[in-house]
Order: sequence, then structure tokens, then C-alpha cells
Amino acid sequence: MISVIVPTVRRPLLVMRAVNSVLAQSVTDIEVVVVVDGPDPETMHLLGAVSDERLRLIQNPQSLGGAEARNVGIKAARGEWIAFLDDDDEWLKDKLKLQLAAVGFDDQCVIVSCLSYVATSLKRYVWPRRVYDNASPLGEYLFDRRSWFRGDVMLQCSSLLMPRRLGLELLFGPIHDDWDMLLRAVGTKGIKIVTVKSPLVIHYTEDGRESLGASFDWNKSLLWAKANRLLIGPRAYAGFCLTIISPQAAKAADYSAFFILLYQAFRHGAPRPIHLALYLAIWLIPMNRRQKLRSIWHQSPQSRSA
Repeated sequence: MISVIVPTVRRPLLVMRAVNSVLAQSVTDIEVVVVVDGPDPETMHLLGAVSDERLRLIQNPQSLGGAEARNVGIKAARGEWIAFLDDDDEWLKDKLKLQLAAVGFDDQCVIVSCLSYVATSLKRYVWPRRVYDNASPLGEYLFDRRSWFRGDVMLQCSSLLMPRRLGLELLFGPIHDDWDMLLRAVGTKGIKIVTVKSPLVIHYTEDGRESLGASFDWNKSLLWAKANRLLIGPRAYAGFCLTIISPQAAKAADYSAFFILLYQAFRHGAPRPIHLALYLAIWLIPMNRRQKLRSIWHQSPQSRSA
């Protein structure tokens, strides 16, 4: 019934954790399609020792990148539904069961997501705090930042379940692959997103690992935003430039980006005051201090009451 696609390369212990969390699902009519993105003898050996016949291994002769590795998995999938899991994340055992129950087995016009436990170096959060309600443009939900700290919104690849037919129609683009697919699904095909309001994914982040599909730089992100400006919308475009792209440039200490991104936000977007305040904070406050502030904020009474 369900094909679960897991791209990976040179992270054998992490992908084993991910694969085991899929094989332990309460829904058993599944296959796990692991796409090993390039030469990786250790991963192939470790996964090849798994005796469960539901596991299928595909090895790309050379690395294609995370997005194309997922596309290879989509094309090879046999299930009516497809789901995605990053190799450094894992699922709770009822993830697929609860997602299927939320839409019914025959509804082929939706993408299903869920909440996630987001495990950082300092704290574990449940994100998103606000789920997408299909009432506003998806670009505004994703990029029109309205809170001081991350976690208010989230649609992440490891949470997604969709009909295989839809996955084949859309496929992943090379930059911001999950956002790119979702924006096209909602903006051009009118697909609805249903969210199970329970945390069913453990998403590990901020521990120094680069995910398979996160090797883009801020210039590529800006080119992607420009190409999709009409689909994203002006308010979201400004938020994307000031709060999504800017951390990449600030982390790389590429100070030439400061005025470029600010210009883009005003020239083609409609920034909010909070976008500008966050933009300055991203450039002026180191990431580790921002993480500590976020942890303190989420422990505060005003945060709990919100």
C-alpha cells in the first residue's frame, strides 16, 4: 500500500535508525525504498544484512543529490501511496496509521503531514505550533514570519504522505525541494494539505550535520525565490529573503549579501517590521545565542500561555 522513500549516503548508522523506525510501523503493508546516492560500501553492507523482505535497495552509480535521489525512489515505488523519510530522522510507530486514518484510504487529492518532535542541541520542541489551514496562500504560511523564534510553522519532508500518482506528476526540484513541491502542488494543482495534529516524526537538527539536500548556498536560494516569486507572493518573498536566506549568508560571513537581500525584499516584496527586526538579529546575534534565547523563550510563562 505504501512505499517509503529514504535517500542516504555515507551515514550507515543513522539510516539504520530511520529504516528500523519504518519497519516497526503498525501499518505493515509497506515497502522501504532506500536510495543510496552514490558509492557507499558500508551502507550497502549494513542494509544488505537486513532480512526483512520489505526493504529494497537502490544504489545510484554516482551522487545525484537529495532531490533527485528522492525522484529515483518515487519512480521505483510500487505503492499506491508514497511517504518520505530523511536518513537522520525517525518515525513513531503509528505515523502511517494515523495519517491514513485522517484522510481515508481512497482520498487521492491530498497531501498529509503531521506535527514533529524537533530535537535540537538544547531542547526538544513540538513544531509547528500553527498548522496550515488551506485558507491562506501556502507561501505566506511558510515564509511570512510572524513570530520571533522558529517553530510557528513547519512542513518538512519526513512528515509527508501523498498519492504516488501525485508524486510522479510533481517530482522534487533541486533547490528547497520539499517547499518547491508543496508550493506547486497547492498553487498550481489546488491540492489540500491535511495535518495530523500529533507529533509522529522525530526531526533532528542543529547538531552540525548537513542533510543530504541542504548543500545550496544563499545565491541559489535567491535565484529559486526569484523564479518562483509569483507563486510565493510579495509578503512571503520579503520574508524568505530576510529570514530564510539570510541565515545562510550570515553563517558564511558573506556580508555582500546584507544589502542585496534587503534590496530584494523591498524591490519585489512587502516586508513587515518583524521581518526587518529578525533580519538584523540574524546578522548581529550569533546562532548559538539565538538558540539559547529561543530555549529561554519557550520556557517562559508568556510562551506557555501563547
